[in-house]
Amino acid sequence: MTAFTPPTAAEAKVASILVVDDMEANRAVLARRLEKYGYSVISVDSGPAALARLAHAVPDIILLDYMMPQMNGIEVLHELRAKHETREVPVIMVTARAEGEATIEALEAGADDYVTKPIDFDVLRARIETQLAKRKDASQLKRANAALDERVTLRAMALADLEDELKQEIRLRQDLERQLSANPVPLAPAKASAGPISAPASPALAVLLSDMEARYDSFFAAVTSGRTPNLAQMADFKNLIARCRQAAGG
Repeated sequence: MTAFTPPTAAEAKVASILVVDDMEANRAVLARRLEKYGYSVISVDSGPAALARLAHAVPDIILLDYMMPQMNGIEVLHELRAKHETREVPVIMVTARAEGEATIEALEAGADDYVTKPIDFDVLRARIETQLAKRKDASQLKRANAALDERVTLRAMALADLEDELKQEIRLRQDLERQLSANPVPLAPAKASAGPISAPASPALAVLLSDMEARYDSFFAAVTSGRTPNLAQMADFKNLIARCRQAAGG
C-alpha cells in the first residue's frame, strides 16, 4: 500500500478527534500518528472520562475502543446516541480481528465505521476522511434546507400581505357600489333639463364652468355605462364644484 504523505501546514485540515482507549500505549501511538496527519487529538482512558469530556466539548470524530473496563465501547456508544449533542458525531469503533460479532454489534448500535487491530493507519485515515466528508455534506445540506425554508416563509408572508391588500380593495369597491345603488343620482334628466350653461360675467368663472361641464360629461358617461367612477375623479369633480361656487360668490 502506498505510504501516506503528510499534508503541509497550509494543506492540513484541522479536525478534532477524541481517542477513547484504556491502554496508554495505544493512545500514544494513535495520538502521535493522527497528529502527524494534521488532526487535533484528545485522548481519554475510559468510557466515563469520554462522556465527561464530551459534556464540555464535542469533537469531529470519536475513535472508540470496544474492550474497556468499567464501561465498554458499546455502552459508551449507546450513551452517545441517546444524547442530542453527540447523536450525529461520527464514531469509528476499534475492535480486534477475532471480534467479528463485536463489529456487527457496534454497527447495529450506531457506529459509523470500524477498524481492526493491529490498525492499518492508511485505512484508518481513509475512513476518518470519509466520515469527515459525510459530516460536511450533511451540514451543508442542513444549511441549504434552512435557507430554503426561510425563503419559502418569506414568500408565503409576502403573498399573505398581497392577499390582504386585494381583499381590502375589493371591500372598498363593494362599499362604493352599495352606496351608489342605495342613492342613485338622476344624472340624465338633470343634464337634459339644465340646458346650456350661459356665459357668466366673470372670465374665471367661465373657465371653471367649462371645465366642470367636461368633468360632468366624463362622470356621466361612467355611470350610465355601468362602470364605477374612479374615486379620485369623483373627489376632483366635487372640488371643482366648490371652486365654482366660491368664484360665483355662493
